[in-house]
Amino acid sequence: MFRMLLIVTCVAGVTACAPPKMYNWGNYEQGLYNSYKDPNQTEALRISLEEQVVTVESSGQKMPPGLYAELGTLYLQAGSSDKAKIYYEKEKLAWPESATLMTALIANMDRQADSKTQSKGKK
Repeated sequence: MFRMLLIVTCVAGVTACAPPKMYNWGNYEQGLYNSYKDPNQTEALRISLEEQVVTVESSGQKMPPGLYAELGTLYLQAGSSDKAKIYYEKEKLAWPESATLMTALIANMDRQADSKTQSKGKK
């Protein structure tokens, strides 16, 4: 009996000391998995990430690393480069270590937009 009480106490003590979640990821992992498994679920992932952004921003928590960039990439894939830039800029501000990559992505989008504009002007 004493042994069982000791085991239960140890297990309860260890699980009670688990650190709190550092970031609120929502159901990002499941949504990402679903969109990889079925590309028709990509729109559902975008909507879910938009909701997650609102939830995290309104709670004052720090956005998990990469979520702004993921949402930006979904907008870019959908053809909305202006919205993609907004979220790439947010990622850059939230996570300064991503600045080089986000800046490069934005510059690449700008170059592509410039080349499209120039090719339309030549026709």
